[in-house]
Amino acid sequence: MDVLIRTVPALRYSVRDYGAKGDGATMDTQAIQAAIDTCTSHAGGTVFFPAGTYLTGTIVFKDNVTLYFAPEATLLGSKSIEDYAIGNRLASSVQEQTLIFARHARNIGLAGQGMVDGQGWAFPCGTEGFNVEDEEKAPRGKAYPRPRLLDFLDCQGITIRDLTLKNAASWCTRIEDGKDIRIDGVKVDSRQNQNTDGFHLVGCENVFISNCDMNCGDDAFPLSRSARNIVITNCVITSRWAAFRMGPYSTGVFKDIAVSNCIIRDTYGCGIKLQMVEGGAMEDIVFDNLVMEHTTGPISIRLAGYLGWKRERKESYPTGKFRNVLFSNIRASVPENSCPLEHEVVRMPGELRSCMNITGLPGHPVEGVTFSNVHITYAGGGTAEEAARRDVPEMKDHYPEYHMFGTLPAYGLYVRHAKGLTLHNVRFDLENPDLRPAVVCDDVEDLELAGLRAEGHPQAEALIRLQQTRGAFIHGCRPLNEVGTFLRVEGEESGEILLTANDLAHAASTCDVADGAREDAVK
Repeated sequence: MDVLIRTVPALRYSVRDYGAKGDGATMDTQAIQAAIDTCTSHAGGTVFFPAGTYLTGTIVFKDNVTLYFAPEATLLGSKSIEDYAIGNRLASSVQEQTLIFARHARNIGLAGQGMVDGQGWAFPCGTEGFNVEDEEKAPRGKAYPRPRLLDFLDCQGITIRDLTLKNAASWCTRIEDGKDIRIDGVKVDSRQNQNTDGFHLVGCENVFISNCDMNCGDDAFPLSRSARNIVITNCVITSRWAAFRMGPYSTGVFKDIAVSNCIIRDTYGCGIKLQMVEGGAMEDIVFDNLVMEHTTGPISIRLAGYLGWKRERKESYPTGKFRNVLFSNIRASVPENSCPLEHEVVRMPGELRSCMNITGLPGHPVEGVTFSNVHITYAGGGTAEEAARRDVPEMKDHYPEYHMFGTLPAYGLYVRHAKGLTLHNVRFDLENPDLRPAVVCDDVEDLELAGLRAEGHPQAEALIRLQQTRGAFIHGCRPLNEVGTFLRVEGEESGEILLTANDLAHAASTCDVADGAREDAVK
């Protein structure tokens, strides 16, 4: 028996049919909202924006509605803060105003070749930002409101496709407690203000982000509180701060996250920052096939507990878990100086001559981190005084940042309080001489360096320095140029360090055992 299948086309509601002018001067908020309300009341469909510029304040998404923008259509955020609703999220923060808002909505989307422009320059950062000069100019005690472009709370089935999101006054997009999210082919151009995160995901699950072009004044892809089943791929990213950041707001579990096939350029706040400081867990995370050009860091991992952003707690958060993270097939170059835009946060002292760093706490190691097929070129310039540094503070209660410890005593990788660290086929090059070791490990257990190749300096104390390190297997490694000592071992707890099959033709000496280390610590 033949079955006749009929498809019912989704209904389309043009905002012009509801009175929108699209002339860039008339407030079209009511007309746009009327189209959305009618669409959802008729079981959903598409609210269509023909070519034009639609000036608006806050509009509220409803179930089963997609906003579709023609190629010459722009949704233009008002420059008057009075046009933005506050209290939608039952909060009074000055950054709770939003251009497009949704709460408890299902099956919502934005699509098309058009643009959403927040005119972020109209909302100065004031005392809510981090630029000291701006804070000094702002009246004391006053915080200037800065609306987001998109803010979705407890929504399921979110699609954002092909749009340009431009000039947010604060975060470009926040999605909190969202599920089943698809973001594809979106261009974010948001550098007019500070705190202009790209896609900020808070407690989200089942997220697929692909083919996006990100230019952000703050973290491009921050994940907060918790995250599960997250895939980010095929993106190009530029940012003042991180391209990818997990934490520091991290009371939950970050698990099953894969980032791949991305290019990170001119990003001066560390390419990848993973920060577990609120008692949760980060585990089973993969970064693969990345190119990072002129990117500080470029990778920072922090496990600690802290007192909160305003240090309002009497005790720091409990120390959580960090384990099983893979970085593979990565090519990076780290600049000598970071160059943020004029209105952005100035370079911090620890951003100068930055290196990759992994830092846990005593008794709470970062576990199971692997670097495989990684090639990084550093600017160099490190001094003997920086290399001799042993007094790196723990800073347990401090807000985590990759630059928080200042310039570190390694030019390539600094590790403290870690377990199960593997470097496989890792290469560190230098553009200029550097007197710091390529690798410094302090309080590390179960370390394997397999095929490490690194430039050094004949006057540096060592190419590799191990302090209080237990159970290290170093094999197939070699200096790329003339160095003094290949390995320096320090501390009475160091032991069971095995060297075999290393090419030390460029090393004047193999090993130096000092500062309390036993002579039999190295075999």
